Amino acid sequence: MENIVNELVKIHNENFKNKVEDKYFSEMMLSEQYEIYCLFNYMKENIFVEKLKKEDKNKILEKNQKEKTDLDKNEKFEKNVLGYVAFYGTIESIDIFEIAIKKEYQGQCFGEKLLTESMRNLLKNNKNSEIKNIHFSENKFLLEVNENNIKALKLYKKIGFEQISVRKNYYGNNENAIIMMKII
Repeated sequence: MENIVNELVKIHNENFKNKVEDKYFSEMMLSEQYEIYCLFNYMKENIFVEKLKKEDKNKILEKNQKEKTDLDKNEKFEKNVLGYVAFYGTIESIDIFEIAIKKEYQGQCFGEKLLTESMRNLLKNNKNSEIKNIHFSENKFLLEVNENNIKALKLYKKIGFEQISVRKNYYGNNENAIIMMKII
């Protein structure tokens, strides 16, 4: 699991036009306003969603700086990251900042599993916590998606998101963002 930041970077870069480096996720992991959930495949059989905990984030970042391990060498015994979702908490809502699944695993309902389980867990974990994180206290989820990203739009609609607005030319010339919301 030492290479989780590297895995997140690889998944991001194969899915998005804007390429990032380790610093992108390292800063996100250290911020109180972000929560990251990953979809893991353990020993090629057990697929599960898990939150990156604050203490795990620090350990991962420390190990990442000290040594780089080849994840493929111990593939049988490692948790392999299939995808991730990053939530950004505000006082009024929880924004789905970014979600991505490795290209080779897309179209197999992993995005749906990751998103539904992580949204439910995020709310449950904050509700059960003695110290509430004010950034994740609401039950309203917002996201924006490129109107040309048909697969993502289909997924979001399937799990109950509704279109509430459009941001014209948000992604550039003639590429609009669809703003969607779901209240749990």
